[in-house]
Amino acid sequence: MASLNEYSITREEAHCFLRDALQIESIDTKLKTDKIAFLDELIKAIWHHIPYQTVTGLSTPHGDRRLPTATDIKKDITSKLGGLCYQLNVFGWMLLRALEFDALLVVGDCRTYKSIHIVVIINNVTEQGTRHIFDVGMGYPILQLIPLDFEQESPVYSDSYMRYRFVRQGDQVLIFQLSVDTNPSQVATFREYIQDGWISFMFIHLDKPVSVPLSPMTRVFTEVDLGLYFLTSLRCLAYPNGRMVCIQDSKLLLEDEEHRVQVSRFTSRDEIVEAFARYFPQIPEDMVNAAIDDVTIDFKRK
Repeated sequence: MASLNEYSITREEAHCFLRDALQIESIDTKLKTDKIAFLDELIKAIWHHIPYQTVTGLSTPHGDRRLPTATDIKKDITSKLGGLCYQLNVFGWMLLRALEFDALLVVGDCRTYKSIHIVVIINNVTEQGTRHIFDVGMGYPILQLIPLDFEQESPVYSDSYMRYRFVRQGDQVLIFQLSVDTNPSQVATFREYIQDGWISFMFIHLDKPVSVPLSPMTRVFTEVDLGLYFLTSLRCLAYPNGRMVCIQDSKLLLEDEEHRVQVSRFTSRDEIVEAFARYFPQIPEDMVNAAIDDVTIDFKRK
Protein backbone atom coordinates (compact mmCIF):
# COMPACT_ATOMS: atom_id res chain seq x y z
CA MET A 1 0.00 0.00 0.00
CA ALA A 2 1.39 3.38 -1.01
CA SER A 3 1.93 5.98 1.68
CA LEU A 4 0.65 9.53 1.45
CA ASN A 5 4.27 10.71 1.42
CA GLU A 6 4.74 9.05 -1.97
CA TYR A 7 1.96 11.25 -3.35
CA SER A 8 3.62 14.51 -2.42
CA ILE A 9 6.15 16.94 -3.74
CA THR A 10 8.09 19.65 -1.91
CA ARG A 11 7.43 23.34 -2.26
CA GLU A 12 10.78 23.67 -4.02
CA GLU A 13 9.81 20.96 -6.51
CA ALA A 14 6.48 22.71 -7.07
CA HIS A 15 8.22 26.02 -7.80
CA CYS A 16 10.64 24.34 -10.22
CA PHE A 17 7.75 22.74 -12.10
CA LEU A 18 5.85 26.03 -12.29
CA ARG A 19 8.89 27.90 -13.60
CA ASP A 20 10.47 25.31 -15.89
CA ALA A 21 7.52 23.36 -17.26
CA LEU A 22 4.70 25.92 -17.11
CA GLN A 23 6.72 29.15 -17.45
CA ILE A 24 4.98 30.80 -14.49
CA GLU A 25 7.11 33.47 -12.81
CA SER A 26 6.84 35.52 -9.58
CA ILE A 27 5.03 32.66 -7.87
CA ASP A 28 5.20 33.86 -4.26
CA THR A 29 4.11 37.37 -5.21
CA LYS A 30 1.12 36.05 -7.15
CA LEU A 31 0.11 33.75 -4.32
CA LYS A 32 0.17 36.64 -1.85
CA THR A 33 -1.57 39.10 -4.18
CA ASP A 34 -4.47 37.15 -5.71
CA LYS A 35 -4.87 33.39 -5.22
CA ILE A 36 -7.81 33.14 -7.62
CA ALA A 37 -5.87 34.84 -10.42
CA PHE A 38 -2.89 32.56 -9.73
CA LEU A 39 -5.04 29.42 -9.89
CA ASP A 40 -6.67 30.56 -13.14
CA GLU A 41 -3.20 31.13 -14.61
CA LEU A 42 -2.09 27.71 -13.37
CA ILE A 43 -5.04 25.93 -15.00
CA LYS A 44 -4.48 27.64 -18.34
CA ALA A 45 -0.74 26.93 -18.19
CA ILE A 46 -1.25 23.22 -17.52
CA TRP A 47 -3.66 22.95 -20.46
CA HIS A 48 -1.23 24.95 -22.63
CA HIS A 49 1.82 22.77 -21.96
CA ILE A 50 0.63 19.31 -20.87
CA PRO A 51 -1.65 17.17 -23.04
CA TYR A 52 -4.54 14.93 -22.15
CA GLN A 53 -3.68 11.79 -24.06
CA THR A 54 -4.24 8.05 -24.52
CA VAL A 55 -0.85 7.45 -26.14
CA THR A 56 0.86 6.26 -22.95
CA GLY A 57 -1.77 3.61 -22.27
CA LEU A 58 -2.02 2.39 -25.86
CA SER A 59 1.75 2.13 -26.25
CA THR A 60 2.16 0.05 -23.08
CA PRO A 61 2.23 -3.72 -23.74
CA HIS A 62 -1.04 -5.30 -22.64
CA GLY A 63 0.57 -7.43 -19.96
CA ASP A 64 2.30 -4.41 -18.40
CA ARG A 65 -0.75 -2.15 -18.12
CA ARG A 66 -1.59 -1.00 -14.58
CA LEU A 67 -2.77 1.96 -12.56
CA PRO A 68 0.00 4.62 -12.65
CA THR A 69 2.04 4.86 -9.46
CA ALA A 70 3.02 8.09 -7.73
CA THR A 71 6.41 7.86 -9.44
CA ASP A 72 4.76 7.39 -12.85
CA ILE A 73 2.54 10.41 -12.30
CA LYS A 74 5.38 12.70 -11.23
CA LYS A 75 7.51 11.62 -14.21
CA ASP A 76 4.74 11.90 -16.81
CA ILE A 77 3.55 15.34 -15.73
CA THR A 78 6.87 17.02 -14.94
CA SER A 79 8.23 15.84 -18.31
CA LYS A 80 5.07 17.27 -19.97
CA LEU A 81 4.20 13.87 -21.42
CA GLY A 82 0.73 14.19 -19.90
CA GLY A 83 -1.89 11.50 -19.46
CA LEU A 84 -5.53 10.99 -18.49
CA CYS A 85 -7.53 12.61 -15.70
CA TYR A 86 -5.92 10.34 -13.10
CA GLN A 87 -2.36 11.52 -13.77
CA LEU A 88 -3.29 15.16 -14.46
CA ASN A 89 -5.62 15.78 -11.53
CA VAL A 90 -3.68 13.70 -9.01
CA PHE A 91 -0.56 15.68 -9.84
CA GLY A 92 -2.60 18.89 -9.67
CA TRP A 93 -3.69 17.89 -6.17
CA MET A 94 -0.08 17.15 -5.20
CA LEU A 95 1.02 20.51 -6.59
CA LEU A 96 -1.68 22.46 -4.77
CA ARG A 97 -0.89 20.77 -1.46
CA ALA A 98 2.79 21.67 -1.90
CA LEU A 99 1.69 25.29 -2.31
CA GLU A 100 -0.31 24.99 0.95
CA PHE A 101 -3.79 24.92 -0.55
CA ASP A 102 -6.45 22.86 1.23
CA ALA A 103 -7.08 20.45 -1.66
CA LEU A 104 -8.82 17.08 -1.78
CA LEU A 105 -9.86 14.56 -4.40
CA VAL A 106 -13.42 13.43 -5.17
CA VAL A 107 -14.84 11.09 -7.79
CA GLY A 108 -17.13 11.58 -10.74
CA ASP A 109 -19.42 9.28 -12.74
CA CYS A 110 -19.58 9.70 -16.51
CA ARG A 111 -23.21 8.80 -17.10
CA THR A 112 -23.42 5.03 -16.48
CA TYR A 113 -19.69 4.60 -15.77
CA LYS A 114 -19.10 4.85 -12.02
CA SER A 115 -15.97 6.39 -10.47
CA ILE A 116 -14.49 7.00 -13.91
CA HIS A 117 -13.18 10.52 -13.18
CA ILE A 118 -11.25 12.17 -10.38
CA VAL A 119 -11.62 15.88 -9.53
CA VAL A 120 -9.77 18.33 -7.29
CA ILE A 121 -11.75 20.44 -4.83
CA ILE A 122 -10.00 23.35 -3.09
CA ASN A 123 -11.41 24.54 0.22
CA ASN A 124 -11.05 27.99 1.80
CA VAL A 125 -9.27 29.72 -1.09
CA THR A 126 -10.67 33.19 -0.48
CA GLU A 127 -12.25 32.75 2.94
CA GLN A 128 -13.30 30.00 5.33
CA GLY A 129 -16.02 27.81 3.87
CA THR A 130 -15.48 28.55 0.17
CA ARG A 131 -15.08 25.66 -2.29
CA HIS A 132 -13.79 25.63 -5.86
CA ILE A 133 -13.39 23.01 -8.60
CA PHE A 134 -9.88 22.70 -10.03
CA ASP A 135 -10.04 20.25 -12.94
CA VAL A 136 -7.18 19.90 -15.42
CA GLY A 137 -8.04 16.37 -16.51
CA MET A 138 -11.52 16.42 -18.03
CA GLY A 139 -10.33 16.67 -21.63
CA TYR A 140 -13.02 19.28 -22.16
CA PRO A 141 -11.81 22.87 -21.72
CA ILE A 142 -12.56 23.92 -18.16
CA LEU A 143 -9.89 26.60 -18.30
CA GLN A 144 -10.67 28.41 -15.06
CA LEU A 145 -11.30 27.86 -11.37
CA ILE A 146 -15.01 27.22 -10.72
CA PRO A 147 -16.52 28.63 -7.50
CA LEU A 148 -19.24 26.53 -5.89
CA ASP A 149 -21.09 29.40 -4.23
CA PHE A 150 -24.16 29.16 -6.50
CA GLU A 151 -27.50 27.79 -5.33
CA GLN A 152 -28.84 25.61 -8.17
CA GLU A 153 -27.04 26.57 -11.39
CA SER A 154 -23.63 28.10 -11.97
CA PRO A 155 -23.12 30.90 -14.47
CA VAL A 156 -22.60 29.72 -18.05
CA TYR A 157 -18.87 29.59 -18.83
CA SER A 158 -17.24 29.91 -22.24
CA ASP A 159 -13.76 28.46 -22.68
CA SER A 160 -12.16 27.61 -26.00
CA TYR A 161 -14.91 26.37 -28.36
CA MET A 162 -17.24 25.27 -25.55
CA ARG A 163 -20.01 26.61 -23.35
CA TYR A 164 -20.69 24.73 -20.12
CA ARG A 165 -22.19 25.02 -16.66
CA PHE A 166 -22.63 23.12 -13.40
CA VAL A 167 -26.00 22.20 -11.88
CA ARG A 168 -26.68 20.86 -8.41
CA GLN A 169 -28.46 17.53 -7.99
CA GLY A 170 -29.33 17.47 -4.32
CA ASP A 171 -26.80 18.73 -1.79
CA GLN A 172 -23.71 16.76 -2.74
CA VAL A 173 -23.77 16.01 -6.48
CA LEU A 174 -22.72 18.46 -9.20
CA ILE A 175 -23.60 17.80 -12.81
CA PHE A 176 -21.13 19.08 -15.41
CA GLN A 177 -23.19 20.00 -18.48
CA LEU A 178 -22.13 20.77 -22.06
CA SER A 179 -24.19 23.02 -24.29
CA VAL A 180 -25.77 21.21 -27.22
CA ASP A 181 -24.81 23.95 -29.67
CA THR A 182 -21.07 23.69 -28.95
CA ASN A 183 -21.05 19.88 -28.65
CA PRO A 184 -23.33 18.58 -31.42
CA SER A 185 -21.41 15.30 -31.73
CA GLN A 186 -22.76 14.24 -28.31
CA VAL A 187 -26.40 14.64 -29.29
CA ALA A 188 -27.15 11.45 -31.22
CA THR A 189 -25.52 9.11 -28.72
CA PHE A 190 -26.77 10.58 -25.46
CA ARG A 191 -30.27 11.94 -26.11
CA GLU A 192 -31.57 10.72 -22.74
CA TYR A 193 -29.10 13.04 -21.00
CA ILE A 194 -30.23 16.16 -22.91
CA GLN A 195 -32.65 18.70 -21.48
CA ASP A 196 -33.29 22.31 -22.48
CA GLY A 197 -30.19 22.48 -24.66
CA TRP A 198 -27.77 20.99 -22.11
CA ILE A 199 -26.10 17.57 -22.07
CA SER A 200 -25.34 16.08 -18.64
CA PHE A 201 -21.85 14.63 -18.97
CA MET A 202 -20.25 14.15 -15.56
CA PHE A 203 -21.76 13.67 -12.09
CA ILE A 204 -19.29 14.83 -9.43
CA HIS A 205 -19.73 13.56 -5.87
CA LEU A 206 -18.63 16.31 -3.50
CA ASP A 207 -19.34 14.06 -0.51
CA LYS A 208 -17.03 11.28 -1.67
CA PRO A 209 -13.44 12.30 -0.90
CA VAL A 210 -11.00 9.62 -1.98
CA SER A 211 -7.40 8.72 -1.32
CA VAL A 212 -4.75 7.54 -3.74
CA PRO A 213 -4.03 5.12 -5.24
CA LEU A 214 -7.65 4.94 -6.39
CA SER A 215 -8.03 1.27 -7.27
CA PRO A 216 -11.45 1.55 -9.05
CA MET A 217 -9.69 3.51 -11.80
CA THR A 218 -7.39 0.57 -12.57
CA ARG A 219 -9.89 -0.53 -15.24
CA VAL A 220 -9.32 2.71 -17.17
CA PHE A 221 -5.69 1.66 -17.68
CA THR A 222 -6.13 -2.10 -18.08
CA GLU A 223 -9.55 -3.03 -19.52
CA VAL A 224 -10.45 -2.56 -23.18
CA ASP A 225 -14.05 -1.31 -23.19
CA LEU A 226 -15.59 -0.42 -26.53
CA GLY A 227 -17.85 2.06 -24.76
CA LEU A 228 -14.79 4.03 -23.63
CA TYR A 229 -11.96 5.43 -25.72
CA PHE A 230 -9.09 5.16 -23.23
CA LEU A 231 -7.67 1.96 -24.74
CA THR A 232 -9.48 1.96 -28.09
CA SER A 233 -8.79 5.38 -29.63
CA LEU A 234 -5.65 7.43 -30.29
CA ARG A 235 -6.22 10.84 -28.71
CA CYS A 236 -4.01 13.72 -27.70
CA LEU A 237 -5.17 17.27 -27.01
CA ALA A 238 -4.15 20.49 -25.38
CA TYR A 239 -5.29 24.13 -25.30
CA PRO A 240 -2.26 26.34 -26.08
CA ASN A 241 -3.30 29.98 -25.68
CA GLY A 242 -6.78 28.72 -24.86
CA ARG A 243 -7.43 27.12 -28.27
CA MET A 244 -7.78 23.41 -28.88
CA VAL A 245 -5.22 21.31 -30.73
CA CYS A 246 -6.34 17.69 -30.98
CA ILE A 247 -5.25 14.52 -32.74
CA GLN A 248 -8.07 11.98 -32.72
CA ASP A 249 -7.36 8.82 -34.70
CA SER A 250 -7.45 9.91 -38.37
CA LYS A 251 -8.50 13.50 -37.59
CA LEU A 252 -6.67 16.71 -36.77
CA LEU A 253 -8.83 19.30 -35.00
CA LEU A 254 -7.54 22.86 -34.73
CA GLU A 255 -9.49 25.72 -33.18
CA ASP A 256 -9.27 29.04 -35.05
CA GLU A 257 -9.32 32.58 -33.68
CA GLU A 258 -13.13 32.68 -33.88
CA HIS A 259 -13.29 29.51 -31.74
CA ARG A 260 -14.43 27.37 -34.62
CA VAL A 261 -12.95 23.88 -34.79
CA GLN A 262 -11.46 23.11 -38.20
CA VAL A 263 -11.23 19.40 -39.00
CA SER A 264 -8.82 17.78 -41.48
CA ARG A 265 -8.07 14.12 -42.20
CA PHE A 266 -4.85 12.17 -42.11
CA THR A 267 -4.33 9.83 -45.05
CA SER A 268 -1.44 7.79 -43.64
CA ARG A 269 0.44 6.76 -40.52
CA ASP A 270 3.29 9.09 -41.51
CA GLU A 271 0.96 12.09 -41.40
CA ILE A 272 -0.12 11.20 -37.85
CA VAL A 273 3.50 10.83 -36.75
CA GLU A 274 4.35 14.18 -38.37
CA ALA A 275 1.43 15.86 -36.59
CA PHE A 276 2.64 14.57 -33.22
CA ALA A 277 6.14 15.86 -33.97
CA ARG A 278 4.70 19.26 -34.80
CA TYR A 279 2.08 19.73 -32.07
CA PHE A 280 3.25 17.38 -29.29
CA PRO A 281 7.03 16.99 -29.74
CA GLN A 282 7.48 15.86 -26.12
CA ILE A 283 5.85 12.51 -26.96
CA PRO A 284 8.53 10.15 -28.35
CA GLU A 285 8.03 8.88 -31.90
CA ASP A 286 8.43 5.25 -30.86
CA MET A 287 5.61 5.70 -28.34
CA VAL A 288 3.38 7.23 -31.01
CA ASN A 289 4.09 4.33 -33.38
CA ALA A 290 3.40 1.74 -30.68
CA ALA A 291 0.08 3.43 -29.90
CA ILE A 292 -0.90 3.49 -33.59
CA ASP A 293 -0.10 -0.23 -33.80
CA ASP A 294 -2.55 -0.94 -30.98
CA VAL A 295 -5.64 0.69 -32.54
CA THR A 296 -7.49 0.44 -35.83
CA ILE A 297 -7.42 3.73 -37.74
CA ASP A 298 -9.63 4.08 -40.79
CA PHE A 299 -7.90 6.46 -43.18
CA LYS A 300 -10.67 6.11 -45.78
CA ARG A 301 -13.50 7.27 -43.55
CA LYS A 302 -14.97 10.63 -44.59
